Amino acid sequence: MRANLFIAVAGALFATQGLVSAKCSFDQISVDTNPGFQITVNDDYKLLEDTIANVKYGLYCDSQPSGVDGVDRWFKVPVESVGIRIPIASGFLEAIGMRTKITAAESPGNLTNICLDTSKISTLNDASGNDENSEIDVIFSADASSDANKSVRLPSDDTLGPLQRAEWIKFVSSFFNQEKSAASLFTSISESYNCHSKNMQNLKTPPHAYWVEYSDNSGKNSYKVVTTAYQKELLAGAGATNDTKEAPSDSSDQAKFQEAVKDADYVFDQTQLTKFGQRATEWYKDFGYEDPQNSDVNFLLQRQIWRTDGYTSKSGISNFAEYGYVRPDLVLQDIISVIVPVYNQSHSRRWLLWLGGTNEDTELISSNNYNCESGWMSAVEKCVALTDFDGTIDEDNGDSANDDKDKDNDGKDADENDDSSKDKSSSSHGRAGKIAGGVVAGVAFIGLAVVALHYYNRHRRIVRRRALSEGGY
Repeated sequence: MRANLFIAVAGALFATQGLVSAKCSFDQISVDTNPGFQITVNDDYKLLEDTIANVKYGLYCDSQPSGVDGVDRWFKVPVESVGIRIPIASGFLEAIGMRTKITAAESPGNLTNICLDTSKISTLNDASGNDENSEIDVIFSADASSDANKSVRLPSDDTLGPLQRAEWIKFVSSFFNQEKSAASLFTSISESYNCHSKNMQNLKTPPHAYWVEYSDNSGKNSYKVVTTAYQKELLAGAGATNDTKEAPSDSSDQAKFQEAVKDADYVFDQTQLTKFGQRATEWYKDFGYEDPQNSDVNFLLQRQIWRTDGYTSKSGISNFAEYGYVRPDLVLQDIISVIVPVYNQSHSRRWLLWLGGTNEDTELISSNNYNCESGWMSAVEKCVALTDFDGTIDEDNGDSANDDKDKDNDGKDADENDDSSKDKSSSSHGRAGKIAGGVVAGVAFIGLAVVALHYYNRHRRIVRRRALSEGGY
């Protein structure tokens, strides 16, 4: 009896220990793009090193390991309560299914994720370097020292390329022991991005595209051609010529800036515009284009000016900083849909806003375009490699790369705006329509005749039986 009891107790202890070990097991994952961090897994903790800010974070499950040197901050994982001071943190948590862990934010009202109940998200105390938000497990911020021992830095500038920045999803997921699923999602994002980018590298006529920005800090005008890694790699990935010009050394020289971007077919802008509903007029004024439609500048004549704030909350806050940086594959497809519109016409642009018209066609984030139960933030459509795509339409059948109908930059069918295409196809379609109509009419007539004959014979039989029963015959 005692022996059996001993075995049972030992088995229970072993099982409990097994559960603890399972709880504290960490997945070893690779870092692929040199994003500015490293992850090292040890027996009882994992070490996250932010090599850009030179900060090391130790993550453990049960008890903080002793005798470990060089760790700046320790966190018990998985964390249960998260504060955010940087929008991209919300996007990462949405993508890995951890949005419910957000309990505080610097500006809850500025969060654009419709799946969050911002009424239950408290406002973080001002960043002071002190541990004033003691009830929060971790605070993701642009500053590694914003909240003393609670702050964890995430990248906030564009010196990292699109995939490098997106790979920080692995870094964030480590605080929830979700590295494996995050690594899988990033692999899909990376494969999609690289596939679409490769499909754009054999364009017959690569367009010129520049990323620009205007500012008037301290009352001094500044005009800039943005050539940081994020913007430059996106344009190159979309097939635009990669000889992006540097802005003149004197950034205040408006005339030299205009000369530098004169050959652009497309311009992507990141200026802080404030006159909603009149941002096109504001943009022309900021950059000194007084009569754009009568200039000799191609992108002005074609009205090819685009921004990334076309997907917003009801209060007008752009979603791009929250979701866009997490999904560079979708951002790339947005840009491709503008500069190579015949490529993948089934893609619906999410963030790009066209400044070429009088109406600002922004889209409000809602349940109509984002499903909180199965959101597109964690779903990646497979890209099909096209080895012979050159940016033109197959003239034999009029189809583009994905066999969809041609559309213009507004997503409308090209035939709606091209009378000549209607004229060219009307005769052949008309003959086919007449033949088809005749066949259908003939079949319908025969069918009606058969039905009528059936009911006529049935009526005669009924009348005859009634007459016989009444002695009429």
